[in-house]
Amino acid sequence: VFVQRNIANMVLSVDTNAQAVVQYAVEYLQVPHVIVCGHYDCGGIRAATRNLNHGSPLENWLRTIRNVYRLHRAELEQLPPGEERVRRLVELNVVEQCLN
Repeated sequence: VFVQRNIANMVLSVDTNAQAVVQYAVEYLQVPHVIVCGHYDCGGIRAATRNLNHGSPLENWLRTIRNVYRLHRAELEQLPPGEERVRRLVELNVVEQCLN
């Protein structure tokens, strides 16, 4: 098992660290499967759902999660505010990171 972690399990096209980790794992360690895994009660996801400026660079990082929320706003806002909505955002964030 070769693991790379960051706040809210983000896989960003501008994150050269994540890119290098995946490249190293696949090309040099010959890791056959890459898993993008989120988790419920994620502090990064919770931080992104708050109307609070966390300051740079954290605020820049959280913006991507807010974009995931924006892309799925119609679905998320059908859920009651609170835990159920945050849990669904965790799931949607994993899906979006796999697309990156």
